[in-house]
Amino acid sequence: MGVSLRSIALRIARGDRASFVAQATLWIVLGFVLASLLFNGISSALGLAYPYNSFLFRPDDRFADFFKMCFSYPGAPIHPPSGFWRMDDLLAHHLAEVKEYEGTNVNHFHQPPIPTLLALSARWLMGWMDPVLLFLGLLAASFAALFATVLTVSPASRAGAAFGLATILSYPALLAIDRGHFFSLICGALLIAATLRTLRGGADFWTILMFAIAVNFKPNAGIIPFVLFFGRQGISFRGVVLLAVLSVLLFVGTLGIVHQIYPEYTFQRFLRGLAQYGMAYAGGENGFLVGSSFYGMFRTPLGYSAWMVYPPMILAAAVLAPAILEVRDGRLRQSECLFLTLAGYVFGSHVFADYHLLVFIIPTILLAREEGSLDLSGWTILIASSLMLAPKNFIFSVRGDMAWSWQIVGNPLILLLASLILIWAAWRRNALAKDRPAIEAPAAA
Repeated sequence: MGVSLRSIALRIARGDRASFVAQATLWIVLGFVLASLLFNGISSALGLAYPYNSFLFRPDDRFADFFKMCFSYPGAPIHPPSGFWRMDDLLAHHLAEVKEYEGTNVNHFHQPPIPTLLALSARWLMGWMDPVLLFLGLLAASFAALFATVLTVSPASRAGAAFGLATILSYPALLAIDRGHFFSLICGALLIAATLRTLRGGADFWTILMFAIAVNFKPNAGIIPFVLFFGRQGISFRGVVLLAVLSVLLFVGTLGIVHQIYPEYTFQRFLRGLAQYGMAYAGGENGFLVGSSFYGMFRTPLGYSAWMVYPPMILAAAVLAPAILEVRDGRLRQSECLFLTLAGYVFGSHVFADYHLLVFIIPTILLAREEGSLDLSGWTILIASSLMLAPKNFIFSVRGDMAWSWQIVGNPLILLLASLILIWAAWRRNALAKDRPAIEAPAAA
């Protein structure tokens, strides 16, 4: 172990910090993925069923977010899938569930206009091509775009390849495949690119457009440009105004297009759909089985109680406030600021599905861009961010007919502990920097 630590220190001292951080992230993610597969393989051999035989979601609901959503829209008869895929039973199951939930609170109207337009486009394509082939094509395009995005914004080509591989092999990316949730891959890629472009050279028009599209996929993502603006990290007042204008124009413009294609989709129906989504997910049991929200940390093991609604918002504010104030005065590194920002992003969302954890590749890339040896803050960011990208579904509990993983509790606790360490480490570093001249002055005299 001593040799290993000495080797690490020498590599970082020689300027290999970017390569080390990237490879460490990849190995942590890959190690947990392989450990999870081994755990699931042994469980299957012992005859244990879900959740022990998969670190993702239920096998009978695989790719459901894509197929169920597309099947729920009206259109021409769906093209029969090829028997080669052996997915007839799974697709029939999804189609039956869509019909079962028609007219209930579980519907597609909560989706903002841009995702709705994409889903309607996919539904139209299903009328004349194999739906499974369409899914695979979209999957290949999404992963290629995600890998290229991470490679482009990484500090070096070798480090970029490791970061890109860590991203596409990560638990959030694998869960996005398992759920068929392409929207999270698109939103994640946009946030990664826009955030790192902003911090590297400031936000130009295309960067602001990326943020605007991401906000139209997941409005809570607006926390990131909010912190960058108030923390004076590359977004000007003019950029914020442009972001607001573009976000509204994209929303209104695509809303009008979608309404022309699908007249039932209106602004009023969208608002009602959001309320129904809240009742079905935040108010029900559906939103937490593969989630990491602070609300879900209490809600899943204890059941609903009215007091649980408030701690997530309070904690998010408590984390975001020092991120903004300290980075404004130069007392917080970019990697620290972004980790705290993303922690606030998770804490403040009452339902936060794990495929949105993809953005935790951002702090590790920022960490790789910085110079010097890794201190307590650097190690905390590296380990905590990598753990957010890694599956940890090994211990489960059962409440009623619902089996859930303790990762639901573990992820928010890891983020909370890491946030406290980062704030303390930054405070101590700055206090020592203030005291040093006073201590050294008598010696110099």
